[in-house]
Amino acid sequence: MTDNNAPRVALVTGASSGIGRAIARRLAANGWRVFGTSRQPPGETLDGFELLPLDVTDDESARACVAALLARAGRLDVLVNNAGVDRLGGVEETTIDEMKWLFETNFYGAVRMMQAVLPQMRAQRSGTIINISSLAGLGGAPFQGVYAASKGALENLTESLLYEVQPLGIRVALVEPGFFKSDIGHRMPPLSQPIADYAAGRQRLYAGWEKRYRNSPDPAPVADIVLAIAEGRSQRLRHLVGADTRLANLKGIVPEWLTQQRVRLMFGMKPLLPDLRLPLAGAALLALAGLGARWRGTRRRRR
Repeated sequence: MTDNNAPRVALVTGASSGIGRAIARRLAANGWRVFGTSRQPPGETLDGFELLPLDVTDDESARACVAALLARAGRLDVLVNNAGVDRLGGVEETTIDEMKWLFETNFYGAVRMMQAVLPQMRAQRSGTIINISSLAGLGGAPFQGVYAASKGALENLTESLLYEVQPLGIRVALVEPGFFKSDIGHRMPPLSQPIADYAAGRQRLYAGWEKRYRNSPDPAPVADIVLAIAEGRSQRLRHLVGADTRLANLKGIVPEWLTQQRVRLMFGMKPLLPDLRLPLAGAALLALAGLGARWRGTRRRRR
């Protein structure tokens, strides 16, 4: 029998630092029983939540983590898939093995955890899965193509999962943060096959990327959104978070060159002049049409 007075239970992957730690702390501060995970937990507890060992790239580790949680808590109400890695480098500069390494955590790692918790959530006929994606999941960015691809794959899989589990009482949501303080970039391995032709652009991006992270805000707004989803105060699928995400929803609405200009400016790249030939030609035709209409109207009045 379920104890209705027992605290709700959440599992937050990658909770030893950064965004994951902020999420776990926020949930714990609001009465949740929170289990965070780390490859090598620094201790039994951290900031008011319990820590479990987890390697999201290992099937048995994922199953063991969820089993340990259920043995202690007896139920699971929310999974927050936050564990992730990043890699900056050109598509040509990134080996297939390096791409697989990144997908193993960002995509397959999240899938492993979803598959590990869904049997319990189906038995309960309740539960919420919150996948931490990224602004990069909505479109490509220079020298972040593989990271963007991994988050884009997670976005599409999450949307598909929503239709499958909604009839079973399970909710699914995406959180898409922009730049927030995080140590994800400091764990990036160096490129194994850098190409000289890309060096200047890559270094400009590195410099701009580091500056943005140094000046980024605390991830508290991401934790606030996760709490709202967990408590059912938001029923939407997608949740963009951060000042730099405000124009993301305009992709597909504004002209493509404007979208590219925004990305270039965001990452410190030299802006390109837009191709104004078609807009100017259209404006000229409209102006000529207007002059022709006025001339015809003047002739009629003279008659």
